[in-house]
Amino acid sequence: MIEFPTLDALSREAEFSADAMLHGVSPPYVRDNIPGHVWVEAAGRAECLRFYGAATGVPPVIFLEGDIFRRRDDGEPHWTVGEGYDEIAPWQMQAEAEQYAIAIGRTFVNLARPGTYGSSGNHHERRREREVALVDCALDRLKNAFGWQSINLAGLSGGGHLVAALMARRGDIDCAVIASGNVAVRMRNQERGMHVDVTGYSDFVDPIDLVLDVARHPPNKVIMLTDPRDQIVSAVVQTAYVRALHYAGVAVEHRFLPATDAQHHILRQAAILAAARYSAQGM
Repeated sequence: MIEFPTLDALSREAEFSADAMLHGVSPPYVRDNIPGHVWVEAAGRAECLRFYGAATGVPPVIFLEGDIFRRRDDGEPHWTVGEGYDEIAPWQMQAEAEQYAIAIGRTFVNLARPGTYGSSGNHHERRREREVALVDCALDRLKNAFGWQSINLAGLSGGGHLVAALMARRGDIDCAVIASGNVAVRMRNQERGMHVDVTGYSDFVDPIDLVLDVARHPPNKVIMLTDPRDQIVSAVVQTAYVRALHYAGVAVEHRFLPATDAQHHILRQAAILAAARYSAQGM
């Protein structure tokens, strides 16, 4: 049985481990029906993904976080984990998710991507087919468990990549919000003089190649949020995807707004609010 976790149940769990995430997180040995956990399988391997949230109304808003670590080159390439990751505990994720659910008056879910925020999997393999398939499967299981007819989906950066990839697969997305999304992966790599993704893989899923699939069953609303000064995923890359959607016949609203971080990239709250505000009856 799939059900939402509670703050009390999560209060004894330790903070997330940056070291574990860097080396990949193994799934639990026992497939217990634990609240906030959903088992999924792709490419013949199972993972246990965590989710945080509360049910207060439909359709739900489901949020996907951005990438947690990045490749640095200080003389020798290495990976670093985002500041503060190992200071966050599951109860904090749940508390924030409950706040959003109550504030927006509808179900809110923070679905942890493979290898992050308590989910098993390898975050090094993000943007590949298996990550997309695992999240796609998790959405199906959550949707069936809670009886949702449609979903509002929002994602930041790497989570925005997933939203774009999932739009090409799913016909049940009412509103899709992509904030600072890496939605033209090949183009972004070329900007940086790279022939493969920063992960080292060349078999990445590139959303800009999938716009015709989106056009077969587009969401009722697609919103792209971009800071023109974004230093992580350039506005040029994000705009190229928007134009590709337009050419494919998919209506998309491109909104430009300022991010407050030094790299003009983090539009997390804006993505959640945009998805929460939309309903089929209008915004």
